Amino acid sequence: MENRKKSGLQIRRLWLEIGQPIGFDTPSDDELADYDRRFFRILHKHLALLGWWSILCLLGSAGGLWLSSGIYYYFLVMSFVWGGINFGFTLAIFQHAFFKKFRSGDLFERFQIHGHVQSVMFLNIGIDSAYIFVGCWLREHSFRCGEEYAELWAGFGWAIIVQGVFLMVQDSWFARLHHRNFIKARPYLQEMLKRE
Repeated sequence: MENRKKSGLQIRRLWLEIGQPIGFDTPSDDELADYDRRFFRILHKHLALLGWWSILCLLGSAGGLWLSSGIYYYFLVMSFVWGGINFGFTLAIFQHAFFKKFRSGDLFERFQIHGHVQSVMFLNIGIDSAYIFVGCWLREHSFRCGEEYAELWAGFGWAIIVQGVFLMVQDSWFARLHHRNFIKARPYLQEMLKRE
């Protein structure tokens, strides 16, 4: 019961995170603790943005499907599907990050986790590029297929292009923030490791 309450509080707090400052320019006496705080703030922001984007895709597509036809209908169908996929990923990453892997280690292990996060971010950027390529291919295919399916392929293609571009910009931005956080704290970590 206690874990369920904590989970509910974390999820509610997550949606408010987008407007919170990360704190790169805040002076500090304990840079390593601040690294940890900034790391989770960046992760919160990333998940919050992806979650809000997912909800926007789900609600906007569901509402628009009743009023649309042709290429717009297929665009909204694919956008709805992607909204569901993104929302599922948001919840899965949230559970992984805040209730399993990241809470089990100490501060030094978080630096190893940073490497894991950075690798995943670069993998995601590559996958986002593939989404854009597939979307462009589907759109191009719409010009070559029969008239009956042209709107379907074009609508699906444009929806995947929009998702790919959004995800690539988001993943690139947050990869940059994680790297900036790591660079800021790295000298302090090296100094502490020399003392041991």
